[in-house]
Amino acid sequence: MPEKSFSNFGLLVAYVLPGFIAVAGMAPIFPTLAGWLRPVAQGDLGLGPPVYAVLGATAVGLILSCFRWVLIDHVHQWTGVKQPVWDDSQLSELLGGFDYLVQNHFRYYEFTANTLLAVVGAYSVNRVLGTLPFLGLGTDLGVLILSVVLFAASRDALAKYYSRTGRMIGDIAEKEFRGRAMFNGNDHSTGGKPSPNPKPETKPQEPGKTEKPKAGEGKTPTQK
Repeated sequence: MPEKSFSNFGLLVAYVLPGFIAVAGMAPIFPTLAGWLRPVAQGDLGLGPPVYAVLGATAVGLILSCFRWVLIDHVHQWTGVKQPVWDDSQLSELLGGFDYLVQNHFRYYEFTANTLLAVVGAYSVNRVLGTLPFLGLGTDLGVLILSVVLFAASRDALAKYYSRTGRMIGDIAEKEFRGRAMFNGNDHSTGGKPSPNPKPETKPQEPGKTEKPKAGEGKTPTQK
C-alpha cells in the first residue's frame, strides 16, 4: 500500500498539479473554469464542479506533458543533458530501484517542467488580455524569476535521473540514436535485445577446404 500511495503521489505531482495551475490561470478568461474552482456551498450535494476540475486538471496536465517533451526535453538535450541508452535486460531484477528513481527524480522533473509551461502560458494570455488589474512590470519580473528557477530545477532533476539510472541499470555502448529525447523518459528500442548480426561461434571454412578430423574421431570402437 505505501508503494502504491507513493506512485499515486508522483502522478499527482507530475500531472494534476501543473494542470490545476493552468486551469486556475485560465479561469479569469473562462467563467466556466472559475465555477469549477469555487468551493462547494454548504448544503449543496452536487459534486459536479469539483470532479470537472480534477478531470480537467488531469487532462490539461497530460497535454502540458506532451508540449514539455517537444520543447523542454529537447532544449535540455541540445544543451548537454543526454539520455543514456539503458540495458533493459537487467530491468526486471532492478525494477524496484528503478521505480524509486522515477518517483524521486523524473516525476519532479515532470512537475517543474510542466509547471513552467503552465505558468508561462497562463500568465502570457492574461497579460496580453489584461484580465487582472495588478498585472504589470512587477509581476513580469516575478514570473521571469519563477520560470528561471523552474527551468534550473527541471534540468537538475532530469540530469540526476539519467545519471543514477545509468549507474544502476548499466549503459549500453554508444548507439547512433543515443540521446534521443523520449516522451516517457525511457527508450526501449534496443535495450536487452540481441544484436541483429550476431558473431558466429566458429570460424567459417574457406571454400574448397575441409576440416581434418582430430585423432581418434570418426573411428568405430573396433577400428585401430
